[in-house]
Amino acid sequence: MEQNISNKVPKIVYVFAILGGFAGLLYGYDSGAIALALPGITEEFGLNTQEKGLVVSFLLLGALPSIVAATIFERKIERRNLLVWGGIIFIIGSIGCAIADNTAILLIFRFVLGIAAGIANMYGLIYLSELAPPKIRGFMASLYQLSVNIGILASYIIGAANFSTGEWRWTLGLGVIPALIFAVGMFLSPQSPRWLIRDGKTDKARKVLTKVRYSKKEVENEIQDIKLSLNHQSTKFSDLFKKFRPIVLLAFVLTIFQVFTGINAAIYYAPEIFEHVGISHASIIANYGVGIALVLSTLISLPLIDRLGRKSLLNYSMIGQIPSCLGMAFFGDNAVLAIISLFVFVFAFGIGLGPVFWSYIPEILPLRARAFGMGVITFAQYTLNFVFSLTFPMFLVWMGNNVFLLYALLSFIAIFYIRFKAIETKGKTLEEIESYWIEEDGGKSYG
Repeated sequence: MEQNISNKVPKIVYVFAILGGFAGLLYGYDSGAIALALPGITEEFGLNTQEKGLVVSFLLLGALPSIVAATIFERKIERRNLLVWGGIIFIIGSIGCAIADNTAILLIFRFVLGIAAGIANMYGLIYLSELAPPKIRGFMASLYQLSVNIGILASYIIGAANFSTGEWRWTLGLGVIPALIFAVGMFLSPQSPRWLIRDGKTDKARKVLTKVRYSKKEVENEIQDIKLSLNHQSTKFSDLFKKFRPIVLLAFVLTIFQVFTGINAAIYYAPEIFEHVGISHASIIANYGVGIALVLSTLISLPLIDRLGRKSLLNYSMIGQIPSCLGMAFFGDNAVLAIISLFVFVFAFGIGLGPVFWSYIPEILPLRARAFGMGVITFAQYTLNFVFSLTFPMFLVWMGNNVFLLYALLSFIAIFYIRFKAIETKGKTLEEIESYWIEEDGGKSYG
């Protein structure tokens, strides 16, 4: 059934998008804060190269069990309620990092932050994609990524203010403020209408949709489309790797490109990359460049993601990353050229691969497989991020800035993969996207 899409969107939708976006802001803050806190932590605790990698990557490691647990219990705990718990755990983790008096305690609370980040990053995106009208779904998902990048930039600003004094505890601890706003905001937000219908609570879903859709016709059409899609889906976890295998494969390969084209090197390790170039405060300048590039590029992508489409922005992102990675590799000893290259690299990522990836993945996953699928992909993303973040300091010592040549090569390969394997989801309802993959008599095949 084709859904009537109104040209008007209730303003309350944007309020809920901002509140849900705090999940991304927290993830961004706690990910970025470690960059300028790391030198102070290294000096106070005497960290070696491997220990620095652990302090950075333990947040990512902590996300793994929370993703598994949230996926298992998501049928019992509604998406919004999981996000409230995520906010509470963020509060605990932020306070714990600020008062840690040795490396072991710091690692424990970085792990706790990871538990919260896994919940927030996975279910924040699902929640927003299921609450958003089709007309602005890409915008809302990109708004989530913008929140991540604002969180990163905010952490750099606070970290830079504390950098010269070595007060890294304030840098990590101030994450408690957005965590509190997020927990309260999610408590006041509506539940996911798709989750409610799947749980047999159609009347509650109708009340939610009435708040976030412009007309009664939209509401009733969407309810019928959701029910129809539920009738076509299997609830078995094994279907991800059988019935929905092409979707999962597409999502997993895009995950590899997002992680291993190098963005986390810029976010987590800019001070490490630029510590040898000989310019005073080059690491702070680089971090500001990273944060500003992420925010500016994502702001530009917001109106473009639903206009140009997902595939176009992904390809523009890859094309922009190649010359900037080459610039980092060949001009890494020249602080000015290296920082410009880093800015362009992060800008290219932020206009496409950053926001589009997290908009695209929940879109292409079918409703009943969405939580399981997001669990698998988010688990894979955090695992790969953990591996990348743990090993990058060693690769930097071994290869220097030539490591960016590998990222340029992967970006080049990604252009062709996206061109021939990705499907376009611009302007389609979640149910229309889902119908592309459904294997039934007279329908389209998975191939």
